[in-house]
Amino acid sequence: MFGPTTGDKVRLADTDLWIEVEKDFTTYGEEVKFGGGKVIRDGMGQGQMRADACVDLVITNALIVDHWGIVESRYRYQSRQDLRHRQGR
Repeated sequence: MFGPTTGDKVRLADTDLWIEVEKDFTTYGEEVKFGGGKVIRDGMGQGQMRADACVDLVITNALIVDHWGIVESRYRYQSRQDLRHRQGR
């Protein structure tokens, strides 16, 4: 559920290539788990916003490998033309 964090090494698929997470933008301590006996209850982890102000999709614990570094973060998807990287803000 929590994924790798700063300093952790991750093996790329079935190769002998390893990468190290350089920065972790995840906010720990705010995780929610759905299901019977889990930490979230009715109405928790949800906001009361208009539909046009809400994101359509959130991808959590994404390990991003890019030219500027290897980071753990999350992505949010607002609309079909808009995919933004969210750095823990």
